[in-house]
Amino acid sequence: MAFDVEEAARLELDWWQARREAVAPRDYGLNIARIAALTYGKSADDAGIRQFGIARAEAMAFRDARGEGIAAADWVRIEGQLGEAYQALKASVAR
Repeated sequence: MAFDVEEAARLELDWWQARREAVAPRDYGLNIARIAALTYGKSADDAGIRQFGIARAEAMAFRDARGEGIAAADWVRIEGQLGEAYQALKASVAR
């Protein structure tokens, strides 16, 4: 599927920068959702795609907050969060 590569790259850079500037994951997660929507030709207003972006951002923020003290149980939690995020994305893309 064709998509606007320049727009995708700009949105990607935006959320990377926002993450480094301590913007809330729920906020930069919306840019992650916009990239997914753009990539798959879906609406950024789709609830499942928004859920994906925010959940992915929250998993990253959780990992960042653990720093050097991250434990095996934390990775299990992150894997669960990401699994749910990608299930939501899959369901939205399949529609």
